[in-house]
Amino acid sequence: MIILKDVEKHYKLDHEKLNILKGVNLSIQKGSYVAITGPSGSGKSTLLHAIGGLESINNGEIWIQEQPIHQLKEAQLAKIRSEKIGYIFQQFQLLSSATALENVMMPLLKFFSNKEIRSKAEEALIRVGLGHRIHHLPSRLSGGEQQRVAIARALVTEPSIILADEPTGNLDSENSHHIISLLEEIHKDGVTVILITHDQTIADRAERIVHFLDGKIVDLIS
Repeated sequence: MIILKDVEKHYKLDHEKLNILKGVNLSIQKGSYVAITGPSGSGKSTLLHAIGGLESINNGEIWIQEQPIHQLKEAQLAKIRSEKIGYIFQQFQLLSSATALENVMMPLLKFFSNKEIRSKAEEALIRVGLGHRIHHLPSRLSGGEQQRVAIARALVTEPSIILADEPTGNLDSENSHHIISLLEEIHKDGVTVILITHDQTIADRAERIVHFLDGKIVDLIS
């Protein structure tokens, strides 16, 4: 389970305080599929990054599987991120000089032998339908294929949580459908999926919709 209690986040801009998250309270059950919606600048990405331990908070509590990540040091957070959380971003964030296989191998480099790393990365790419493209550089892949590489990279550590920040934002409708269908398949395997989207048709496919506005949750639909 993921629990947020009175979570606040602000930045100092010149001599002003810019409030991003304003007392957010949210509980997400293990194995849920949740869509977070809201206008640009409402705090959605900051919320997702805070859940994943990529963004510190100023006040409140964030618990992931009974661990208080708001109290943890960076080394402890890094361990949780590497073992429990997979990230998918709108911009793919692939290394341009590395093949699809090499990009997917990256999260495993500290933990397994070269043979094991390669095997696990190949399995992840096959799972997302790219077994025939493992040696291609990102520049030789379509946008949809690049996003599938990013999903394979997120899956390769076998996380219990997937955090997806606008994963279809740079894709056409056909590729968007394939990516969301893939995330739904991952969810059926028991993985908790939290997805940010501006597309209401995509949000409607989730089990639960959290609508964000001005740093606050203004609507919950289950």
